[in-house]
Amino acid sequence: MSFVCLFQGNFSYLSLSDSDGARFIKTFAEVFENTAIRPVKNFSQPLEINLTIHLHAILGLDEKQEILTTYLWMEQRWFHDFLVWDPSDFGGKELVALPKEKLWIPDILILEMVDEDKSPETPYLYVHHTGLVICGKPLRIVSSCNLNILYFPFDIQKCPLTASSITFYDKDLKLHIKETSEEITSKSKKIFASKGEWELLQIAASEHMIQEDWANYDFISLEVTMKRRPTFYVVNLLIPSAFLMLTDIVSFYLPAHSFDRASFKMTLMLGYSVFLIIVKDLLPSSSSHTPLIAIFFLVSLTFMVSSLFETIIIINVIHQNAKQRKPIPAWMQTFILDYGAKLFWRRGKLPVHHQISHVRQATNITVQDCELKSSWPEEMEALQALLRRIAEGVEEVKHCMDRHDQERQLEDKWLQIGHILDCLLHSVYCIFFTAFLLTLAITWLM
Repeated sequence: MSFVCLFQGNFSYLSLSDSDGARFIKTFAEVFENTAIRPVKNFSQPLEINLTIHLHAILGLDEKQEILTTYLWMEQRWFHDFLVWDPSDFGGKELVALPKEKLWIPDILILEMVDEDKSPETPYLYVHHTGLVICGKPLRIVSSCNLNILYFPFDIQKCPLTASSITFYDKDLKLHIKETSEEITSKSKKIFASKGEWELLQIAASEHMIQEDWANYDFISLEVTMKRRPTFYVVNLLIPSAFLMLTDIVSFYLPAHSFDRASFKMTLMLGYSVFLIIVKDLLPSSSSHTPLIAIFFLVSLTFMVSSLFETIIIINVIHQNAKQRKPIPAWMQTFILDYGAKLFWRRGKLPVHHQISHVRQATNITVQDCELKSSWPEEMEALQALLRRIAEGVEEVKHCMDRHDQERQLEDKWLQIGHILDCLLHSVYCIFFTAFLLTLAITWLM
């Protein structure tokens, strides 16, 4: 009696009367004891297993280690040839729940798993009076996935999940997928609980067979296609970088002959370097692929360095050549001051001192004009000598002014050359950077 009461206590969840529960236990006691053998009458025939797999959530994707963490619900169905009863014999009960350790269960696992399953255990399974066994369980799968991070953060990843038995050959166990790929995708999207970084696009399911030297294995192949939501990375990575690059482009409008532009560009470049150090942990890393966003950051930093070099060259042209008053080469006079000025409309007006120096003089005092007739009195000779010295001094001042005017003209020409070269290099900078952005955008989004 104690033995019967013990089993009745363990099977109280069957909602059977005491007599029906006792008879049920006695009827299938031998079945409950033989859990190590496949439940088939003809041992040479394979057991058909129907699988149903739904994706509940994508918990995370580690790009550095290429590991995907998902939460699945897998349901297995098969027929137990020795667990069939007439419902009228047991109070009309057609479906009962039994502990999993009381029946044989196939060892279906996900082959890509790289860590133990930490999902909660479901201790019971359902058995129909026709012998149909329904065993469902949640799976927290940590699986390996070969990632392609080239288009990060606009990437679409495809990760495989392969369900198969690790013990039974296809002659003993046949695996079938119960639903089509469209049905699995539709139901998974309805129950998909994750609103985080990843969006589920499609789940493709198919049946395959692995051929080994000694036997074949049946397996179910699932391919999970998911798309990354890029909003977080656009706001925190792309937009700040675009603002810094826009500031670098606008900085060309600072005076080219001022040292403030060089210091401003150097400060901007150092700020961009600090920005890259801060966001480096947000970028995925892989030994096989380099994401386009990392290339964008590197090329942007390269453009900033080149703009700093351009500023240094312009300052050298304006200050060194102008201060040292080096003569302008003929080719620079032709290609820059003539053609370049027309191309960039940099001819402009001459400075005021140039206009003053070219004013037509009303009088031209010379030494000869100061010569007096010899018939004048001697007291006028002193005045004549004084006027001669004054005329010589005025002539010397005139030569100094002409020489100074020529030097100022040369300095202004070097300044104009610097402005034209600055416009030219700025245009080249904008053209190459725009071409780079268009190429990157087409590659990124197409």
